[in-house]
Amino acid sequence: MFRPDPVLGWRLSPNHSVRVAFRGDLLQHVAADGWRFVPGSETAEGPRVAIYGCSFTYGTGLADDETFTAHLQHDLPGYRILNRGIGGHGTVQNLLQLRRDIAAGAIDAAVFAIISDHRFRNIAHPQRMRQYLSAEWYHLGVEHVPVARLDARGQVRIDYRAIWQPALRNLNFEIFLPDDHMINAATFAVLGTVCDTAKAAGIPVQFVLLDALDPDFNAALCIRFPETVDISQPHDRAHTFLPRDGHPNARANRLFADRLNPLIQALAAGVTRTCDA
Repeated sequence: MFRPDPVLGWRLSPNHSVRVAFRGDLLQHVAADGWRFVPGSETAEGPRVAIYGCSFTYGTGLADDETFTAHLQHDLPGYRILNRGIGGHGTVQNLLQLRRDIAAGAIDAAVFAIISDHRFRNIAHPQRMRQYLSAEWYHLGVEHVPVARLDARGQVRIDYRAIWQPALRNLNFEIFLPDDHMINAATFAVLGTVCDTAKAAGIPVQFVLLDALDPDFNAALCIRFPETVDISQPHDRAHTFLPRDGHPNARANRLFADRLNPLIQALAAGVTRTCDA
């Protein structure tokens, strides 16, 4: 499903099919351009709205027509909805992909779909780094992951960290970790850079929250960026694939799409939402 990428760390493999075993071997499809297939998007015209995110946006466990990006494409045929979700990615990788898309002239508006776990993916957090000790990453040939670092002025710098370091398995870094406020600050700095990047390119951008597993993080993000809209769904069996998988199910994705619909229309209409850095 994944292949190495020198900038993002990893990306999806073009023309690839993914079998979802816990749903009767349902098949998901990655299109020739290397992104999750969105039915109808390939022939749609109008403003191109890219939705950046992780497996929640990609649609883990979902059929091609069950993702919230697919629902949006069906409901808004006058727009072209681009699914920029890749499993395991965080805000840093989404920012890097945004830069790629802007350089290629590939988008007209952007939505950043955020979950609380992204804040641990955006820095070299031990909780996240230990997950990279899985032999799967080694066999895929994925060598590094981009992370955010803040300099003394609070400016974002993107560094790369090698992810195949077996010694991490036995080390205890938790005693050296910054507090929640400082961890959040790194993600907020990256999102501030997203705003600056999009503004410089004349690309309207919207932030949305897809989960409420850390209410304090969500509240802090909404205070820091008042433009943020919380469209999260409950983390229960009615809205996820629990107990088999914790990702949002088809019902949750339908609700995501309903709440995103007016935001997408506002962005595509050229309504610029100001992001204060």
